[in-house]
Amino acid sequence: MPLQHLPFWIQLGAFLLAVNAGIINVLGLITVLHQSVSHMTGNVSMLAMALVQWHPEQVLYLVLITVCYVIGSMYSGLILGNSNFQLGRRYGYPLSLVALFILLCWILLPFYPRYALLWASVAMGVQNAMVSHYKGTIIRTTHLSGVLTDLGLALGYRLRGLEVESRRTVLHLLILIGFLIGGVLASWIYPSLKLNAFLIPAVLSLTLSLTYWIIYLRYRRL
Repeated sequence: MPLQHLPFWIQLGAFLLAVNAGIINVLGLITVLHQSVSHMTGNVSMLAMALVQWHPEQVLYLVLITVCYVIGSMYSGLILGNSNFQLGRRYGYPLSLVALFILLCWILLPFYPRYALLWASVAMGVQNAMVSHYKGTIIRTTHLSGVLTDLGLALGYRLRGLEVESRRTVLHLLILIGFLIGGVLASWIYPSLKLNAFLIPAVLSLTLSLTYWIIYLRYRRL
């Protein structure tokens, strides 16, 4: 189904969610054992190696961080009941959960750095599952494999002389750029803020939640 309309606030929301994930993932990579929390592909590969080499503690940790991501996705499914974006669904709830889980991560990091990141993994699972589709376009805001695949497909279609939907390409470019900007921002602020840098994505998630509730309430009045 073509993207007949791509409202500016949807583009901005996808961009800011990607910024959020970019910040959290880089902070996870910087703070604890170079651990990715926004996508699980590398973690499952590391789990496979840990199983063969039999490092029980690493196996346990990688299993937990993967399961926590799945649990986060489960929360979104439980709250929303559908991954297709539709104005009127209560996305403020999962966004608030993302903020809460990142805050819990920040609180626990000084004491249990490895396992505190499990909360960040739950947060990323919630965020990524919150919106998976919009009018036929797959939207993933916590990792870039699908985004880069779709951009490559669009380039191939264009080279073949086929029509490419510009709105869809713009959306994917915004997610790519947002994730990159989030990573740059995290790398820049961490030397000064240290673990307090986690408060930035927590505040951003809460701001997005409050903003969506305002949009939601106005929509309900129409």
